[in-house]
Amino acid sequence: MSFRPANQAQRRYNRRILAASVVYAVLLVGEQYALRSGQVGHAAAYALATLPALPVIGIFVIMGRYLIEEQDEYLRMRQVRQMLWATGLTMAATTLWGFMEDAGLPHLPMFYVAVCWFAALGIGGCIVKAFDQ
Repeated sequence: MSFRPANQAQRRYNRRILAASVVYAVLLVGEQYALRSGQVGHAAAYALATLPALPVIGIFVIMGRYLIEEQDEYLRMRQVRQMLWATGLTMAATTLWGFMEDAGLPHLPMFYVAVCWFAALGIGGCIVKAFDQ
C-alpha cells in the first residue's frame, strides 16, 4: 500500500505544509529562546512573538490554495467538509471556552484556537471518512 498522494495538487500541498511546519518549528524555538534569555526589549518582543504565527497563518493560506488547485471535485468537497467540521467544532469549543473564562475560570492563550482547529480538522477527517462509507 502506497501513501504517495494521488495527484500533483496533493503533492504540492504536502510539500508546502511540510515546509511551513519546519519554518514554524525553527521560528518557535528561536523565539522562545530569545524571549527566555531576558535580553529582548519590549518592542523586539512584539516582533519576535509574531514570527511563529506567520507560518501558521501560511498553513491556512496553503489549505485554501489546495482547494483552488485540486481538480478532483470529490477530493475538494471532502476537504471542504473536513474544514467545515473543524470550523464548527472549533466555534463550539471556543464559545464554551469564552463562557468559562467569563465565569472566572482559568484563561487559555488565544493561540490555542488554531491548535483546537487543527485537532478538529483531524476529527472532521474521521467524521467525513465515516460518512463516506
